Amino acid sequence: MTRIIKHILIFYGVLLSPVLYAQQAPQYTQYIFNEMVINPAYTGSKELLNMNATHRSQWSGLEGSPTSQVLSIDGLTRNGRLGLGFSALNDEIGVQTQLSAYGNASVRLNLSETSRIAVGFAGGFAQYTLDGTKLRPGSTLVPDAAIPTGRESELLPDIRGGVFFNTERFYAGFSAANLIPFNGNNPLISTPARQYFLSTGYVFDLSSVIRFKPSILLQEDFKAPAKADLNAFLMVYDRFWFGGSYRTAVPLFNRMPEDYHLQKRNAFALIAQLFLTPSLRLGYSYDITLNDLREYPSHEVSIGYTFFKKQDTRTLSPRFF
Repeated sequence: MTRIIKHILIFYGVLLSPVLYAQQAPQYTQYIFNEMVINPAYTGSKELLNMNATHRSQWSGLEGSPTSQVLSIDGLTRNGRLGLGFSALNDEIGVQTQLSAYGNASVRLNLSETSRIAVGFAGGFAQYTLDGTKLRPGSTLVPDAAIPTGRESELLPDIRGGVFFNTERFYAGFSAANLIPFNGNNPLISTPARQYFLSTGYVFDLSSVIRFKPSILLQEDFKAPAKADLNAFLMVYDRFWFGGSYRTAVPLFNRMPEDYHLQKRNAFALIAQLFLTPSLRLGYSYDITLNDLREYPSHEVSIGYTFFKKQDTRTLSPRFF
């Protein structure tokens, strides 16, 4: 319990320190079912109009823990080459909130009958707000003089970019977020550092009714060890996905810090997605952090809907990516 309290104090101390580190991008486990949240080139890849909504409660039960909501919609224009989309995000951690909106566009080129490559960009604005009315003065971690008494806000532009390649069975993508190096004018408000994402996966047929989909995601900011997600799923009767994900740190360009045992972010997640109808799908994930915060699980719920046209009835089977 003492170590848990220490984690909480460090959490608030870093969040409220006058010299803030860059905030990490909001974390999602079910990006596996909608990679547009990490790669704008994914926009329109399903070749149908899609809507997705996700809610995540991280470290549920811990005061000030992150909560996030994201809503996205994307589709492909009639010429089959231009994907368009929109996403909105609300992320709250402690007393700081990020509210952002992006417009997405991707250009898709057919390399063969079954392979396509896309280049995509997203542009928008993010408003970062620190609500000083929720702070508790008197903490030894934060000098009273550094504590704001009201709401401090910054509105900053943002650009994202990426490439995405896929066949009917394989996909690979690379993207970068927070490309505009704005830090804002208020040192009390932290903004996300530039992030790079590399993802790939493949679908194998184990039988006529069971498919196996392993995938990997690497996230790098070149300021700390990279984050790696190792995922494995089974799909049964093209209706039900279930599997797990293991998240860990990898010293690709930066060594592990000496106090890694205190700040490690290793986690394991159980994930499921059910197609209630060919158009409607529900997803749920349950994350456990493999450190002293393990008694505070994370919950993530998603819902998605695909709008089919009459001529698209032949595509009613779920897309793998």
